[in-house]
Amino acid sequence: MFFGRERVSMDPKGRTSVPARYRDTMRRAFRDPEDPQAATIIMLPWFRQCLRAYTLVSYERMLENFETAVREAEFLGASDDESDLRRMLYGGAMEMQFDNHGRIVLPRHLRDEAGLDGEVYWTAGGDYLELWNPDRLFAQESGERQDTLRAQFARLSRPRPSAPARGGGEP
Repeated sequence: MFFGRERVSMDPKGRTSVPARYRDTMRRAFRDPEDPQAATIIMLPWFRQCLRAYTLVSYERMLENFETAVREAEFLGASDDESDLRRMLYGGAMEMQFDNHGRIVLPRHLRDEAGLDGEVYWTAGGDYLELWNPDRLFAQESGERQDTLRAQFARLSRPRPSAPARGGGEP
């Protein structure tokens, strides 16, 4: 799990460092921290707001959950939404590895889509990371959006009723 956020610089060529604590978290997920997969990130443009970065394991888990949800909803082929989501999740994904200094190079099209230039925030989202333009991030976290998020958190934080007890003591 990833926690926190860090502001880092990005040079004109799109090089930015993956913060050390996030690299350490990625490597701890592997028996062999030198395994090349421990340094692999799957990067996705995320609804023209930011970029999402997944480890291979968390990306595969997210895709499995997506495929299960599509099957359960009998959504497959039902609309252009499924095709658009697949295009984003599969077609938009880029596999990249950070180098020995913890740097990655973000291609121009990803930087443009997320509005990244100069400074970026690496922000934790549990099993993924996001890269944000600082202005976009603060706009996302301010104003009316705060009230909406507060209400959602209150709703999600309420204790759920426990499951009814089974039978009256029968085996």
